[in-house]
Formats: sequence, C-alpha cells, structure tokens
Amino acid sequence: MSDQDVDDVAFLTGGVAGNDSPTGQPQKKTLYENNGVATCSHNRALCIATIVFALLFTIAIIIAFTGPQSECTCAGEKPPNYVGEESNLTRAFIPKATNGQIFPWNSIRLPTTLKPSRYNLTIHPNLTTLEVRGQISIEFHCDKETNFIVLHGHNLTILDKIIQDRRGHNLTIVKLLEYIRGQQIYIEIKEKFKKKHNYTLKIRFNTKLHHGQEGFYITGYTGADGEKRYLAATHFQPTFARTAFPCFDEPHFKAKFKLTIFRDRFHIALFNTPVVNTDDLGFYMGTGLLRDDFQETVEISTYLIAFVICDYTNIRNQTERGVSVSVYSTLPSKENAKLALNSAVRSLEFFEDFFGIPYSLPKLDLVSIPAFSEIAMENWGLITYRETSSTSLQERYTSAEQWITTTITHQIIHQWLGNLVTMKWWTDLWLYEGLTTYLEYLGVNNYFSAWKMMDQFMIDKIQVAMDLDALVSSHPINIAVRDPYEIEDIFDTISYSKGAAIIHMLSNFLPEYTLQNGLNSYLSTYKYNVAETKDLWNILTESTNHTLDVKTIMETWTEQMGFPLITLTLEGREIVATQKRFLLSIKSENETSLVKTKYDYKWYVPLTYITNNDSEINMIWMNLTQVRFEAPGDLKWIKANVNQSGFYRVMYEADMWQSLITLLKNNHTMFSAADRANLIDDAFTLCRAGILNATIPLELSAYLVKETDYLPWGVAIKHFKNWARRMSESLPYKLFLSYMRNLLRPITKYVGWKDSNDNVKRLLRRKVLSAAVLCELNETIAEAKTLFQKWMISNETIDPNLKEVVFSAGIKFGGMAEWQFCWNTYNSTPSETEKKLLLKALGQPRGDPWLLQRYLIETLDKNSIRSEDVKIVLAVVAANPEGKLLAWRHLKAYWPTMHSMFGNSSNMMGSLISAVTAHLSTPYDYYEVTTYFNGMNIGSASRTLEQSLEIIQLNINWLSKSKEDIYTWLRKNANSV
Repeated sequence: MSDQDVDDVAFLTGGVAGNDSPTGQPQKKTLYENNGVATCSHNRALCIATIVFALLFTIAIIIAFTGPQSECTCAGEKPPNYVGEESNLTRAFIPKATNGQIFPWNSIRLPTTLKPSRYNLTIHPNLTTLEVRGQISIEFHCDKETNFIVLHGHNLTILDKIIQDRRGHNLTIVKLLEYIRGQQIYIEIKEKFKKKHNYTLKIRFNTKLHHGQEGFYITGYTGADGEKRYLAATHFQPTFARTAFPCFDEPHFKAKFKLTIFRDRFHIALFNTPVVNTDDLGFYMGTGLLRDDFQETVEISTYLIAFVICDYTNIRNQTERGVSVSVYSTLPSKENAKLALNSAVRSLEFFEDFFGIPYSLPKLDLVSIPAFSEIAMENWGLITYRETSSTSLQERYTSAEQWITTTITHQIIHQWLGNLVTMKWWTDLWLYEGLTTYLEYLGVNNYFSAWKMMDQFMIDKIQVAMDLDALVSSHPINIAVRDPYEIEDIFDTISYSKGAAIIHMLSNFLPEYTLQNGLNSYLSTYKYNVAETKDLWNILTESTNHTLDVKTIMETWTEQMGFPLITLTLEGREIVATQKRFLLSIKSENETSLVKTKYDYKWYVPLTYITNNDSEINMIWMNLTQVRFEAPGDLKWIKANVNQSGFYRVMYEADMWQSLITLLKNNHTMFSAADRANLIDDAFTLCRAGILNATIPLELSAYLVKETDYLPWGVAIKHFKNWARRMSESLPYKLFLSYMRNLLRPITKYVGWKDSNDNVKRLLRRKVLSAAVLCELNETIAEAKTLFQKWMISNETIDPNLKEVVFSAGIKFGGMAEWQFCWNTYNSTPSETEKKLLLKALGQPRGDPWLLQRYLIETLDKNSIRSEDVKIVLAVVAANPEGKLLAWRHLKAYWPTMHSMFGNSSNMMGSLISAVTAHLSTPYDYYEVTTYFNGMNIGSASRTLEQSLEIIQLNINWLSKSKEDIYTWLRKNANSV
C-alpha cells in the first residue's frame, strides 16, 4: 500500500462518518467525488461544447457594451458577513482570497466566537521526498452563534474537510477560502454554529518540509562515518505552527494536543509528551513504517508544540521527584550533552521549589538541532536548542559552561512562565522574557554561587539594555503588536534585557520574598490559562498589602521608552535630585522629535544612595518629579544607585566627581565591586553623550592599576575597546593604546597564565589578556605567540580558557601560515566551542586585507560557514580597524544574497547591519549607509537600521567633541599611571 493509501485509510477510519451511514462508506465517495471523471458519448459532448461556447460569447458581448455601472473597482460585492477591522494589514485594501473572491474576514486577529479545546494530529513526513501528509481533527466550542470558522494555515494543500456536530452529523460546507497575506483559512457552513455547542473540524492536507529554520523543516549533520544524515524538526514561535498544520495559531487559544507520527524504523520520534504506543505497520501495509502515538498534552498554545524525527541517541537522568530528563544528540556529540543534562536536572529541581508548583509533565527532553534559528526554544516538555550551544564537561571552558547553564535554565523557567501561564497576546512577550532572563541569573547564582552571576547580570543585561535604550530610536517595553510580521521585531534587547533589568529593580524595592510569593500566586491563579501584565502587577500589589501600587510604578517603565538621568546637586544642607530622560544622541536637543508620552518622560524612581556617614543603604522615592533630602553635616561624598540596582544613570556635580575619584584612587574597596563598575559605566557613558568631559572617565579609570575584581575590569575593558575602535583613525589612538598598556600591565601579572579552579578569575584572565593583545602589550603577545607556535607545530594542548587569547594573538601577529592553519583547524575540529573561538580569531589579522576579504567571501558558502555564524564573522572583521570598511562593503555588495539566505522577517538581517556599522565614525560612513538603504524595504530590520544610523552619528559627534581633550590629557598622563 502506498503512502497515500496509508493516509487515506487513516483519515477514513478515524471516526469520520457520512450523513447516510455511520460506517463511513458513502462518505468515501463524497470525499473523492470532486476528483471523479464523468463519461458521455461523442455527439453529446459536441452538443454540450457548442452550447457552452455560444453562451460564453453572448455573455462577453453583454459585458463589453454594458460597461461598469459604478466607480467601484472591487471584484464583487462584500459578502453579507464581511467583517472589517482597522489594522496595518487591512487599512488600505480589502483582502482577496486565492480564487479572487473577497475574503470575508478582514482582521489579522482571529475571531473569538469559536475556541479550540482539543487537536488530534496525524502526520507522515517523508525525509527523502520532503512530502508531509497529515490530517487533523479540531474539537471546538461555540461561544457566540456564527456560520463560519477562521483559522490559520500557510503553504498547506487542503485535500478534504468535514465539520461535524457533537452527534457526529456532518454540517454542509458551502465555502472554503484561503487568504495568503493573512495566512488564514475561511470555512463557511450552511447552518449556524449554536452557542454553547461543541463541534469537530476534520481536515486532510499535504505540505512539505521547509529548507529554512522555521515551521516544520529538514536539516542534517555529518555522522561519524562521514555520511550525511537527516532529521526533521519544528520551530513554531511565534507564528509558524500554521505552516505545519491548520490551527488557531494565537497564544490565547490553548488546547490539548494528541499526536500520531508515521516514521521509518531507523528513526525515533519525539513530542511534548511521552510515546504511549508504537505499532509496526509493515505487516499490514508493507511500507516498513512505524506509528507512534503520544500521550495527550495539557492545555498548550500552538507555538509551544514541537516534534522531532531523528536518529539520535540519548542520555537520561531524573529529578528527586521522579521526572525523567533526557538529552538527545548526535552520536558524535553524545559526550557534549552531559553539561546540558546536569544543568537541566538541577534547574528543574530548583525552580519546582522556587515556584512552589510541580513541573506539569511526566518528562522533559532536550534536543540539540544542527541548524536552529534561535539559541533555544522552550517547547513544553521538548526543549530544542542549537547544537553549537552544547559544550563538553571535559573541555572546562568557563564562558561556554556558564552560557549553556544559563541557556538551559532560561528554557526550564519558561516551563512555568510562558508555558503553564501564557501571555494573552504578543504585546506581553517582554514580561515572560524579562522575568525569565532575570530568574535565570538568580537561579544559577544560587546553585553555582562561585560564578557570581548577579554581578555578571550588570554587564550582560543591565548595561547592554541601557546602551540601546538611550537611543532616540529605542521603543517602549510594552509595544503594541498588530501584524504578525511585527512580532519578530520585538524579540530584542529591550524585551529581554531591559525587561530583566526593571524586574531586577522591582525585586530590590519590594519587601523581601514578595516577588517569589507573588509569582507563586500568579502561577497558581492562572495555570493552564493566559494572563496579562496587569494581572501580575495586581497580585504583587496585594502581596505588599497595598503599600505599593506596583502597576502605577511599573507602567512608567514599560509604557515609555528610555530611562532617567538623575542629577544630584548640593544646595546648602540639602541634596536635590532631579530627573530627565537620558539620551546619548545629539538629537535630544530637538525635543519636538521625541515621541510624546502621558508621563512626559518622568518615572517613579527608587533612588538609593550611600554617603561617607552611612552603614546602610538609603532609599527615597522620586514620584515623577524631583526630590530633596538632608545631607550629612560632614558630607565628603555620595554614591547613588547603589550596586546599580536601579535602571537609571547618575550625574554628579564636578566637586562630587572629584571626591569619588579621589576615594577610588586612595581606597577603592570602600565601594563594592558593583558600585565601582557602575561609576565607570556612568562616567564613560555620560562622556559619550557629551554631558561629561572626557577627562573625568580618564581620571577615574586611572585607579584601575590597583583593581583586581572582574566586574569593574569587565566594564572598563568594554569602554576601552569601544574608544580604541572609534579613535583608530584619530590622533589620540596610539597614546590611548599606551595608556591601556600601563593600566593593564599590573592586572596581567595578577591573573597570570596558569589555570585555577576560580571560574570568575578565569573570566577575568580571558578579558584582561584579550585586551592586552588588542593594545599590543608585548609581554602578553610574546607568551601568547609561544603557546600558539607550540600548538601549531608540536600539537601541544592549550588551556581551553586561553584559546581565545592565543588564537587571536597568533593570527593578529602572524601571517598567512598561521591564518591558514587556524582555518584548517576550524574545518576539522569536532569541538563547537573551538569553532566559535576560531571564527572570532580569524577576523583579526593585520596588514593583510586580502585575508580579511577572503574570510568574508567564505560567509557566502553555507558549507563553509553556517548561516547562523555569519554575524560572528562580519562583527569581528568590522571590529578590526583594518576590516571595518571591508565588512561594510561586503554587506552592501552581497545584501541580496544574504537577504535570500535569511529573509526579511528574520532578526538576522538587522543584526548584520548593526554588526558591520557599530564602529563607523565618519560623515562619509553615515552618508554611505544612508544612501544604500534609502527607499529599500528591509522588513523587520528597519528599527535596527534606524538605531545603527543613530549610533554612527553618535560616534561622529563624540569623536569630534572629545578627541582634543583626550589627546591633551593623554600627553600629560599616559605614562604617569
């Protein structure tokens, strides 16, 4: 029996009965009669043909002479049940179905008159032909009387459809229309769906496995035997479930799912729930197929459904409560899965206790996918992640260990926040991503306390978010989403990192444990359902006994973009704190260009501060205005935003800055490492905005010769690198490198080259030595080159945590032979971590633009450099002073090629723009970028382009204003540190 026969039999024996007989036999004729062939005699056929042609000719004459009777250019009258709603999709036109008729539903959002309760999906993907045959049964409930269904479907071929009432009687379908732009299917019936009644829609369909990384797609890997192996995987967030099967593809339409998959015996099938039955169909059908039936899920949104057909092996463990946790990977990567498994078990146990709610499913699987558009995806019970995300425990590469641990932790937190309770609509995406990002650091900080993750949270999330949110072209956290194409645009730093930062601020001003208790109440109240941001705010307000109005406070942070600059001034015995929106760009001088808000860019600010007289942290609320508080009589210094717990920057008077600088130089340990890092970040950023003279951050940074903590050095090195790249063509450049060398020399001796068991010191060593290579510190370069030569010539092992430094130095201060050796190693190493490090190093040669050009050309070949790694290559070449113009020219020359590779809806196109333009700093650069993209439709990359242009202009302004002050200061002080 053929594959088609298998599907037909499954469809007809799955309980679909006709009107005439409960056995379903007459129904089979109904299903196929549209494809039937009628037979008649030759003379009769000629007679019919003559009549038809005469009739058509007559109609044509009438139309030609009658002409249009009105000015309407529509194809026809609007259907009587036509529904129109204002939206980006429909405002300018009336939607047309594929057959040319007016599509009766004119809204991006589906109607809420019908709600699905259960899906029963059967699919058979053929990994050779890429054909997918499927059938789906959707049970739904009618909340309001209607005569039509609108659901989602995209690139699906619908073969058959049946609608039945609760007694199994077929309803008469009078119309089926497809609207490609809206990715919607409209089905109209002769009767009406009655309120409070249940119905079932059954559809048989065909589709294909995609070659991209969205929906249900095909991907592959090279096995240990060197042969190419294939697997099929899904990625449905945000709106790609509709490409795999017809469904109500919006997050609030939660329903239960049952899945049946037909597969060959050489593969396994994975789903959100465990398999409950496997049948061998070969005896009956001769196809060699197996059929897996999976346990029904709990209520779940379509974007969280996942299934994978692969030939993977797995390692398994279980939590103390008995939840089975497995990691599935390719056989060559099996060893690399250990860290993911250990992290998953530990994280699952921790957050079951933290939330006070058991994990809802009987198992949790994690599957590495060779080609995956995102880092990872939190599908309920079946987490998928990019294969390059895993690392071996044997390799002990600290950054990679932390990265995989936080990544897995993030997805496991989503099993509660996002899966158990889901956002009602994508507008509230930020809440779940922000909460989860904050909690991932909090969780890992608890079970790996030596990593000091909450310190790293400052660099990784708070400061990164502030850099972007200080642009005029930023956007509010809570941004309205109408068009599905807009959804991709909000998966960005603002949603994730700023969301996490303001949750961190919230947790600091709430009473202790209020956030944790509030989350427990929130999850318990809305489990298996959907909720909005205001629902959490209301619960947290109740948790404080209404001492704080959380919604009122937080909406000033979520409903308007940006954040405040708090300026402190001393007036007699009082300190006055004023607030104004902080902007990096010079455009801030033109206030009329700013988007207006009902809060007029004022915030409820929990202002914290310490002085030389305080043993505890003080806090005072700034309620949309300035505030005054008493200063100690012997005030010597004040430091605000203690430990950078708030999402704001602080500007001090000149005397205050000098007092803080003096204290840092004399006794920097008077401040916590977080406070020292915060002062560095504020000083350099205020200078970048033109508010603070460049001599202040330079004076402040001079204390670093005594600093040995990771956090201040991590922040300082970030700013040093940015200054160096912006000044690479300016007079102060060489002097600034000399100043960097003098600051770095003591800390390079402190971190040394020998490994220790201190993970944070490993991170510090890597950052410091990498910066030393950048500024050409001879002692560091000599040692790194020696290690490189021993590796290249004698195959001596390099400490995994030193590989980035050694590879970079070897290539930067080597030649063609060193570069070629690293390129060959990249192509042959099985270590994904080493591949990433080599990709970064290969963009750092100096004095040989041909090598950089060759490297850029390699990004056009997917077999040479994976598409998801293209951004790494362009970013590292653009950061090389000798490569930044090459990177831009490459992007410009091959934009159509990259566009076809990633598509307009992908975040990748925006990230490529930001990567190659981040360090451009001349008026001609700005002209080049503006001119090239002028009038071009770049889809979801539009906001990123706007931000990139603003950053280029900002670089131009900063360099013009600051380079002379920097040069003057460095001439006096570069060698006196």
